[in-house]
Amino acid sequence: MARLRAVGQLMQKAVASLDRPPHSTGAPDVVDDAAVRAGLTVHLGRTFRRAVAIEGFSRKSSGFSWITYSFVARPVSGPTRKLVLRVGPPNGLFAPYSVMPQVLALQSLTGTRVPVPGLVSFDQGGAEIGFPFFVCEHVEGEVPAPWAGSELDEGHRRDIATQFIAILAELHKLDWREQSLASLHGDGREREEVRAISVWRRSLARPTARYYPLLDWGGRWLAENCPQPPRRTIVHGDYRIGNFLERERKITAILDWELTHLGDPHEDLAWALMPTFNARSRKLYGVVEREEVIELYQRASGISISARSLAFYEAFALYQAAAIQMCAVRAFEVDRFNDMRMAVMASQMPSIVRAFERALEAVA
Repeated sequence: MARLRAVGQLMQKAVASLDRPPHSTGAPDVVDDAAVRAGLTVHLGRTFRRAVAIEGFSRKSSGFSWITYSFVARPVSGPTRKLVLRVGPPNGLFAPYSVMPQVLALQSLTGTRVPVPGLVSFDQGGAEIGFPFFVCEHVEGEVPAPWAGSELDEGHRRDIATQFIAILAELHKLDWREQSLASLHGDGREREEVRAISVWRRSLARPTARYYPLLDWGGRWLAENCPQPPRRTIVHGDYRIGNFLERERKITAILDWELTHLGDPHEDLAWALMPTFNARSRKLYGVVEREEVIELYQRASGISISARSLAFYEAFALYQAAAIQMCAVRAFEVDRFNDMRMAVMASQMPSIVRAFERALEAVA
């Protein structure tokens, strides 16, 4: 589908820019690393019930969402541990943040066939640090850049892609009713998968300097025409190449569970297949054809994939992408956060909206 390839090229530029430092920043960095480290020392001392020294404390990301730090915790007694701290900053792209989706995901999936970092501790109130945060185990591995998949040989990428599909199938096979994630279940007044659409509709309803009537109408159409899922499953919400660690041709951990929810498994599959996250290719990781992805997934999960439902969630993926871009628009144009990466994202809105319109026409 040319529409997905075109928007993939546009979004790729925005996503790639997240790994570059901002050209200029008018607002100060409100998360002070020294203060975070001091608060973390207090928190870990309370958690481990003994004094803890923190070594090698360093910030690992400069993106808009969660801030990631790596460090070594050295208690006065007991083993040294390599850990990771993730902090939800008040000026992040999706602020205000809640640690609970990620906490519940890590609690629910530890010990399953879905590899995740082990949860160490968390604090939604951020008593010692001042912001919501959680601490998890360090997992060895590298994060592949989705827009640079061609740097790895085809055999390597195919090994990773097939594992990626198998892990997604394992996630969707899990009975969420038996997991901590069951607390994400709503009150029954709205279907889980429709509630997921509503989250992004509310995000787009926030005041901005721009208004796109198609997004307003399209969000309503998506909510009113959302297909029934073949099975209600745990949905990662951002399952894509680039959101996992790999080492020696093996996926060691699936990352970034902040958007996890209950819903339709087609949602994860549609998002993963977007060319944006596959080096502009219609193939998963540039090597596995779409039809083979579906076949492998169906065989591993036991879930039948509907062509119409997949097309619906491809349209929803573009709607979600537009909502994310609009978060950047609001931060740059309304909140006056002078980060030129956000301006780049804002400049791509018309093209994404046009792609969304074509996707709606295809599925309507």
